[in-house]
Amino acid sequence: MINLHNDIVKAIANILVMDDPESRYLYLQSINNESGEGTQNSSPQHKWDYRYNSLIEMAKKFGLQYVKLNRGKLWEAVLIVGPENELYVFFSHKNMRNIIKKGKNNHYLKLLNLFNTEFDAMAPLNSQMTLPIYDSDAESEENLKEQAREMLSMMEENPSKVYVFAFDHSFISTVKALAFNTRHEVVWEKDLTELIEPNYRLVLKEDNVNPDKRESKNTPEIKKEKKQIVRLKNIK
Repeated sequence: MINLHNDIVKAIANILVMDDPESRYLYLQSINNESGEGTQNSSPQHKWDYRYNSLIEMAKKFGLQYVKLNRGKLWEAVLIVGPENELYVFFSHKNMRNIIKKGKNNHYLKLLNLFNTEFDAMAPLNSQMTLPIYDSDAESEENLKEQAREMLSMMEENPSKVYVFAFDHSFISTVKALAFNTRHEVVWEKDLTELIEPNYRLVLKEDNVNPDKRESKNTPEIKKEKKQIVRLKNIK
């Protein structure tokens, strides 16, 4: 259902949960806390900046576009644009659940879900995240759709679909891909946890666009003379 090559999906899954000890050490150095005994208020932002910047490098590597959403003065989110103008957005699983259940109707995840009218015909999965789309005093659907269009004004066209990559990086790392309908009901999901590799490091400086060096029937042939954008293979 996701219109991305398997190698791209695998790269995204690993970026969301990977740790980089060198990046962590440099961060502690930058805030004068190499001992780890001081305060680290910016640690969550640092981790997300590392993820987002790695996703940007991955997008460049595979010939994909990306969008940066300014969400106030303290946050900038990065979204990946797929080959058919679909959008991919990234959240921790815990934060995604809180947004769907308790977040404001104009949170950017809920605004992005309004582009998923194509999924309204699909039966929702049995999910604890399902809830009514609007409260009685909520803003009108058309007004929220206009906010969504303005938010993505940097794109020439509205996204065809929006998918969410949600991860958990606590005791056991997990990654799932999900799709919501416009009522914020989960209508599709796929567990991508099996794609996570131990000690995974995405090689961004090589011309070879395939981060997995093992031979696979799903991996397109890559010429060494020049970089090529991989052919697409849907994740169903």
